[in-house]
Amino acid sequence: MLFSLAVYLGTAALMAWLGWHVGQREQRLMAQGGGELPFLSWEILAAISVYVLVSALRWQTSWDYNMYYSNYMAMQSLGQYSRENFEPGFDLITIAMARAGLHYAFYFAFWAAFHIILLYYALRHRKILLPWVAICLLIGPMYLQWMNAIRQAVVECLMLVMVELIVKRKFWLYLALSLVAMLIHRISVLLIPLYFVPLIPMRGGVKRMVPFVVLLVIVALGFFPQWIQWCFERIGYLASLLGYGHYYRLFTSNDAEYVFWTVMGPTRLFPILSIGIIIWYYPSIKRFFNGDPYLAAIYRLSLVYIAYVNLFASTTLYLRRPGELLRGVFLVMISYALCYLWRERRWVPFAAMVFLNLYYIFYEMIKASVNMSSVLAPELYHTFLF
Repeated sequence: MLFSLAVYLGTAALMAWLGWHVGQREQRLMAQGGGELPFLSWEILAAISVYVLVSALRWQTSWDYNMYYSNYMAMQSLGQYSRENFEPGFDLITIAMARAGLHYAFYFAFWAAFHIILLYYALRHRKILLPWVAICLLIGPMYLQWMNAIRQAVVECLMLVMVELIVKRKFWLYLALSLVAMLIHRISVLLIPLYFVPLIPMRGGVKRMVPFVVLLVIVALGFFPQWIQWCFERIGYLASLLGYGHYYRLFTSNDAEYVFWTVMGPTRLFPILSIGIIIWYYPSIKRFFNGDPYLAAIYRLSLVYIAYVNLFASTTLYLRRPGELLRGVFLVMISYALCYLWRERRWVPFAAMVFLNLYYIFYEMIKASVNMSSVLAPELYHTFLF
């Protein structure tokens, strides 16, 4: 456990320092009349390298690790998968790396690089957020989730880049990227309707209470999923067209292996409380960042994310997954909030946001250490080297 704690905290601290350093260096340069630092500055290259190295050395990382590992090794030794429904783009990359005889560490390093490069590229004009993103990514739940749903995480990170296309009203390029992303994960088709969410007008002031009320109603509805099943039974054909026919049948059959009833524990409650703080301070956050249109889009999509995952919280894991396309968006929104609260010395809400979003690794490692049913608990850090 101490080794795991050292790896998570050490990686987070190093990446946060590198993010802080590049942000400070850029601010000094711009104060002297210069422009932004290039995306591939030495600090960002170092942060990406550290993240990729740590991810490459991981062993039994998160819950789907064995599935990806087994399929990669089967492709190397047998020339075929044990699973046949991977997307063609993911297939192509996996087959190419396997047939090249690359160690599986390079395989996992490749996908980790895909994630972190997209994330940092999306924030290339907002380097002030990089320290907070690094800390929340490594100490919050995001790292284990991205290492788990590797293909989906690519889409989540790509969405952060595509938000800028929404802001600039570049629909056709956005559409093209959504379709290309389907080569990695077919769920990417659901990115298309998300294009229109940030275009919905929202105002501050008294109307900021509207998201509070709507969110509370949705959370309440999430405890009673019977109406969702009634609706879902009537869209089975559409689910099949979207590639969700298999999950539709699992949902309607109430197969205990695939239906997970969630309780209002920290993993579900803390994001709700976090979005509550964000809603309350959003007008001030927006002013602090000079009405950044990227921030406005991230905020609206974060509301959709929290609403969706809570609405479908008591249904199948697979029905909740489409909403998880916006997990990276919520990570960035939390970073915006933490940056604002720290800079403006609002210590009480800052402390609350830190507690709500940086508890996860400590909480999961303690649970894994108490319950030693699995020596290779995915929450703990393991390396294939020893």
